[in-house]
Amino acid sequence: MQAPVIEPPQILPESVDRRLYRVIHALPHSTLGDRYVTTLSDLGEGLGWVAAGAAVAWLGGAKGRRAGVAMTVASLGTTYLVQRLVKPVFRRRRPHVGRDDLVVVGIRTTDASFPSGHTASSFAAATATAAFYPAVAPLVFALATGVGVSRVHLGHHFPSDVIAGGVIGIGLGSVTASLLKRPASI
Repeated sequence: MQAPVIEPPQILPESVDRRLYRVIHALPHSTLGDRYVTTLSDLGEGLGWVAAGAAVAWLGGAKGRRAGVAMTVASLGTTYLVQRLVKPVFRRRRPHVGRDDLVVVGIRTTDASFPSGHTASSFAAATATAAFYPAVAPLVFALATGVGVSRVHLGHHFPSDVIAGGVIGIGLGSVTASLLKRPASI
């Protein structure tokens, strides 16, 4: 027996979602540019945030250790939850599925598109980081936004996938940071 398919929530009207997709995806593609955008996208999946979390934990003293753990747990935990629990429920097709006329940089994955796991992971880590170090909030949220835009530009997600991923990431990053900012009761 197959699990029921639930339609993703309509965050943006379909015409707006597809128009935004076309605008962002149509930004110039070049070998060198796509390599940089792909690197940003790949680091947003978790590896970049885990490495940053390890550096913060190593260099930042007691506060840095908590912040580093929060960044890492938020990023990896969000990736796991989105990939294993949320995407299987919605099973939205990726923009390129069934279309050979779209440029897709990287592997043409066919798993569910909604929500963007890279974006969710990035916003979770950015939110956790900003909770410990508010001064870096503009930088980490700019990086997370860059990851989200990269997912559309590379042809892997619709803008509404990215928006939903960002909202999920902010929520889970906030919960993670609040749990790890609490003083130890021992």
